[in-house]
Amino acid sequence: MRNKTKRMLVSGLAAATLAAAMCCGTPVLADEDPTEVTLILYGEESARMSEFAANELHDRVLEEINVDLEIQYLPWSEYAGGKTELMLSSGEKFVTYTDTAFLSKCVAKGYYADLTDVYEENAQDLLANCGGEEAFDTWRVDGRLYALPFGNKPNAGENYLLMAREDILKEVGMEDLKTIEDVEQFWTLAHEKYPNMLGLSRGGMNPMILNGAFDSDRNVYRLNGFVATDGNQPDSGDVWSFYESDEYKQACEIAHRWYEMGIIPSYVLSNGSQCDAEFYNANALFTIGASYRVYEYQDILIKANPNAVMKNYYLGDAATKPLMSRGAYSTAFAVSANVEDDELAGYVKLINLFQSSQEWVDFLLYGVEGTDYTLSADGQVEPINTDVLVDTWLPDNINFKRYPTWATEEQIATYENWNEGCIPQKDIGFAFDLTPVSTEYAQLQAVEQEYFNPMTSGIISYEEGYEDAVKKLKDAGIDTFVEEYQRQFTAFKEGQE
Repeated sequence: MRNKTKRMLVSGLAAATLAAAMCCGTPVLADEDPTEVTLILYGEESARMSEFAANELHDRVLEEINVDLEIQYLPWSEYAGGKTELMLSSGEKFVTYTDTAFLSKCVAKGYYADLTDVYEENAQDLLANCGGEEAFDTWRVDGRLYALPFGNKPNAGENYLLMAREDILKEVGMEDLKTIEDVEQFWTLAHEKYPNMLGLSRGGMNPMILNGAFDSDRNVYRLNGFVATDGNQPDSGDVWSFYESDEYKQACEIAHRWYEMGIIPSYVLSNGSQCDAEFYNANALFTIGASYRVYEYQDILIKANPNAVMKNYYLGDAATKPLMSRGAYSTAFAVSANVEDDELAGYVKLINLFQSSQEWVDFLLYGVEGTDYTLSADGQVEPINTDVLVDTWLPDNINFKRYPTWATEEQIATYENWNEGCIPQKDIGFAFDLTPVSTEYAQLQAVEQEYFNPMTSGIISYEEGYEDAVKKLKDAGIDTFVEEYQRQFTAFKEGQE
């Protein structure tokens, strides 16, 4: 609970807001106390964000929707588990991000509040700006709504792309990256010119960046880490064990070659923070791509190297293996279950407010105009204060998109037309209930970390590691897990008919 002094300040500001509202004819009840809302964000809070959250943001939210907002930060290591789950299980009141896997787990355990009866009245802006009811359907379990979709951006092929330094690609005389051979040629030429640069860096090796290049008719879509399906078969509910597939074998063989070539650094698993640091210092060629990350990453890199240009590449043929989109949202917000019914509307109003207008998105992302940023004549952002406020990916919405001053017409057009030709992911609206196989899942995660991650990263060859790894996978219960996933996913697909 907040202390008495803060309550007095809040009451004073609420009284001032009431007087202003009455003057302007806005109907506000004199005895209506603010709803106290704690918003949990992840990462590191900058000095400016701490000041902004406690002052300008807090006061404006209070004035606008009568919510007394407090923002707390947790490390990303505590997301979807760790301290977040401990706070949920202990009954703390807050709102924070979720994803479909964690949502299913939390709903099964009774950790999330049911928002079905409050969202329509209090989330009209989210409905209008974040993809409509279809986006909300992703966050329903048995017809009940447990999270609010947030953001709206083209995201086809998220994590199925390779992002590379386009400026260096052109510097060494190349134009495009379409094949595995192209990537290897680029590395060879760039490594000769810049021998100290890393290859793959932030995020390490993701086998799905190779999906389009697999010698396979299947457009592999991983439903979770262990189960995959064919994205090109929209009506089929068939799933299979990804780590036992031929596509995974091909991914391991390519990764091992890349590891031996030096494209994947030797410390990719043991020192991921160093890989991140090298990337952010503009000292790496590749990372895992997504349409919107061009803006996030290039904005960081040009501070270290003003000539750095990032571009997404799809290794394969999008005509035969189209990119897949999960829908429009950037993330979703769930409310902890102990929030009282009469408080829920305030929580929903807060999330709705942050996607209600260009003015609010600008305020949340960039701060106070004239203090933290200015706008160019064509509406592009020119930062004054370089401290990060809210991470740019969070409220990213194409309806309110502002591009950095360095963005070219080609980059903007590419982003705005990114989803053309994509197909929807097959699990939109599906939430897997882990409860029947929670023991197996925990065991599988341990096996994955110890036995499969070294093969995925190319450190251990497929021939050297697979036999032991798949035995451990079987012992951990992969067959039971896949069987349960198949049962639930089949029922989901049949329910769509």
